[in-house]
Amino acid sequence: MVNLGKPSKDCLPCRKRKLRCDLLPEGCGQCQRAKLRCHGYRNPRDLLFRDETHSTQQKVVARQGWAYSGSPTTLEFGWDVRARYAFFSIYVSSFSRSCGELASFYRRAPSFDYLSASVEASSLAFMGIRLNNPWLMRLANGSYVTAIQRLSQALNGLNISETEEALQSVLLLDMYEKMVNRNPRGSASWMSHVHGAMSIVNIRGKKILSSFTGRQLAIRLATVLTVSCAVAAVRVPDTLMALRRDLDPFVNNVKWSFTGILAHLINLQADLQKESGVCPIDITERAKRLEDQVKNLGSTLPLTWKPQRVYYVGEDTRIFGHYYEIYPDHYITQISNGIRAMRLMLIDIIRRHSPDNVFNTDSSIFSDIRNITEEICATVPQFVLPGAHPDNTASFSPLQCLQCYTLLPPLYLASQVSADYHMRDWIGYCLNYISANGHIKAAKDIADMIKTKTDLSYWTVYATMGSYAFTA
Repeated sequence: MVNLGKPSKDCLPCRKRKLRCDLLPEGCGQCQRAKLRCHGYRNPRDLLFRDETHSTQQKVVARQGWAYSGSPTTLEFGWDVRARYAFFSIYVSSFSRSCGELASFYRRAPSFDYLSASVEASSLAFMGIRLNNPWLMRLANGSYVTAIQRLSQALNGLNISETEEALQSVLLLDMYEKMVNRNPRGSASWMSHVHGAMSIVNIRGKKILSSFTGRQLAIRLATVLTVSCAVAAVRVPDTLMALRRDLDPFVNNVKWSFTGILAHLINLQADLQKESGVCPIDITERAKRLEDQVKNLGSTLPLTWKPQRVYYVGEDTRIFGHYYEIYPDHYITQISNGIRAMRLMLIDIIRRHSPDNVFNTDSSIFSDIRNITEEICATVPQFVLPGAHPDNTASFSPLQCLQCYTLLPPLYLASQVSADYHMRDWIGYCLNYISANGHIKAAKDIADMIKTKTDLSYWTVYATMGSYAFTA
């Protein structure tokens, strides 16, 4: 097909909604009124083309899970452009719930500053991992080094808006680090970026928290640092707990409550790593108090979070039992499974440290484990069955792949604690199915871990799949 016309400069949401974009310099008015995320306008000079054959072919490749893995040399657009488009359209706009400010930062950033380089590093790594392409990963590493160099030169003398941009850039660099380095104890940079971000907040704390954008970035930092501490098996720093107290008046949602309890669980797990000075009774009591908090959180979720249960008559190997559940979105699914995973980890701590084997004689505990693991299994089909969601395909779309990423750690944990060998076999089958249809190497790796390494922690698996970088 040949296109001889001039491409529209309208933003993506306006084109999708078939509206006339007002092209205002400060941002699209249509998107602002509809409260949609707008990533700016297209440059027609970058988009003029004659032959759409290659573009059409690449759309087919994307629908097939980005299966293309050759050396990219013949596309109309450079891979930096394609990677940014995929990163913003798939991850930022469709998947993540915590990158709302990134698009506006990037739209205002100069082409050769630290934020642009940070976006390029993260987007190239994002696409390189999906394509399993070493060439793209080398490009990403080059942008990563450039971003660090530019950021280091700019850190002195920043005003408040520049400080927020710098904080956003550091969070992107940390995201890159989590995507690329899956061994938290084998990389000196694994925790350095989040600690650097905390230093920025500590120095400019009141000014950063005085703006909505600054608070959103601080909330994201609190979540990122909490999870990073869990994976690195270290206690949550006191400065982070102080930041949470400063943010408490401004945020009140399930995820914030969840990460608050998680911080205490992480400290408990870190204390268990000590060789001496650990009192089993104290550990058990702390774990029981936390489990009560988690159960209370799970029982008070908003009614809008309630899933729709679908009963299945017949036999489908992708469904465990005779039903599955469809949640309002993948974010709610992820938080719900996170709550379940936290309960399972706490139950395991109680089991290991409870005196006189009292735990092992309590039948209600085994019933809880069975119910929790079945609930985790019931969250899988909504993302893998072609008919469960209108956008699902047999060969997973890029968004489906990200949704399936969120299932991997809870599935691993369920297989570890379940006494039902049918469930463990089913989980292994599902992980291999996700790997084959979504081209997700991490799913195959975790399936192999289940067979060969029974002592890996939940957080080790979490790091193996890219840590929080592939979560909503």
